[in-house]
Amino acid sequence: MKDGKAILILLTLFAFILYVLRGFLGRISAFLFVPVDKLLFISHSISPVIMWMLFGLLVGLVCGSLIAIKKYKLDFKLLGYPIGILIFTIALILLVSYFVNKKNGRTDDTASDVVPAGKTNPRKKTDREVAEFNDLLDKGIEAVKNEDYQDAEKYFKKAALTDKGNSQLDSLARIYSATGDEKCKMFTRDPQLKYIPDHYYKYATALTNTPPRICN
Repeated sequence: MKDGKAILILLTLFAFILYVLRGFLGRISAFLFVPVDKLLFISHSISPVIMWMLFGLLVGLVCGSLIAIKKYKLDFKLLGYPIGILIFTIALILLVSYFVNKKNGRTDDTASDVVPAGKTNPRKKTDREVAEFNDLLDKGIEAVKNEDYQDAEKYFKKAALTDKGNSQLDSLARIYSATGDEKCKMFTRDPQLKYIPDHYYKYATALTNTPPRICN
């Protein structure tokens, strides 16, 4: 009985700490999530959910192998196999992504040098503009976590106007679009909750200025 109370107290304390640090943890999560999502991105035709599932399975394989090695006292050299598979898969993703971008004429090395006819190279953003963009994006992400839908959409629209060509906008829009798809499947039989995925579609629209979607 005492153990149960102790576990309940620890869980309550843990939940309270998470609530207090929600803003800080939200910003850290965004800064970690977006680069990994960009790393796993190959093409718009491949859902980011699939790539994240693949990445999660490989990381789980490494963690599971480590636990098995410790439990059964195996040679730690065996851990090299799952780690090697993880590294090989990431390298393969990067290679495929490179060739896909090259085929579309959008390699990272040349994309910034290609200037459409009649246009000039965009000027480099100042430190103040970069800071303003990051601040707006952080506030939008925080508003999403706090379920302040209108504020989130407002901040994302301002961020898109501040730096239209920033890759973080597309990456974050893909995340919210995929989240909207997942929640649409969850609430497809509950019309009263369909507004939830619609908000995520609005976030993606605000970030990329694309036609809005709705959960059908």
